[in-house]
Amino acid sequence: MKSKSLLLVAAIIAMLGGYWLSSMQKNAGDADVLSDKEQALATARANFSPIQGTVLSPPRKIAIPALIKDDGNTFTLNDLTGRWHFLFFGYTHCPDVCPVTMGVMAQAKKMATENNHIFPGVIFVSVDPERDKVEMLADYVQYFDKEFIGVTGDEKLIKALTLQMSVVYLKVQAEASSVNGYLVDHSSSLILINPEGKLAAYFNSPHDAKKILQDFQTMVNLSN
Repeated sequence: MKSKSLLLVAAIIAMLGGYWLSSMQKNAGDADVLSDKEQALATARANFSPIQGTVLSPPRKIAIPALIKDDGNTFTLNDLTGRWHFLFFGYTHCPDVCPVTMGVMAQAKKMATENNHIFPGVIFVSVDPERDKVEMLADYVQYFDKEFIGVTGDEKLIKALTLQMSVVYLKVQAEASSVNGYLVDHSSSLILINPEGKLAAYFNSPHDAKKILQDFQTMVNLSN
């Protein structure tokens, strides 16, 4: 009787052990499957945007306040319709981001022209109207390309435009030794406006000429 009891206990232990081992293997398999799904999800998220930035769907309608172009004429929505445009918000005293970005834009345009591809108009909007007067702005943007346009104007109107574009900027005090007096922290994205004058996409930094051309073509294809 005692022997039978021992055999029964051993059988139960064996069954429980087999069940435990099976459960462990199943859990490990489930973990592998979950890991694969997580990896696939992470990849999908990374590849969700077709560009290095954000595509707005549908494009955002915007209103253009009466700012001033570098030729002295009023900047209106008509200046943004009929073709694609890039808007970049910055300022002429910017020590790094602005000149680098404008240089990359000039390089991208040159590459597009050499390959007979279309390239958006480029408009540089100053977030430092206190120092960026019309004449100075014209010299600045045309240094990079003769067809680039500078825009400035009343600070409240600039703010009205940046709010629509989700552009952030903030004046900060520079070091005491700085001759500029202050700096302006600002968004570094390129803003793509479609031929209807609507905000279509944000191109995020760091900016690269080849990537800009690739992403712009992607946007053109998406709009067709």
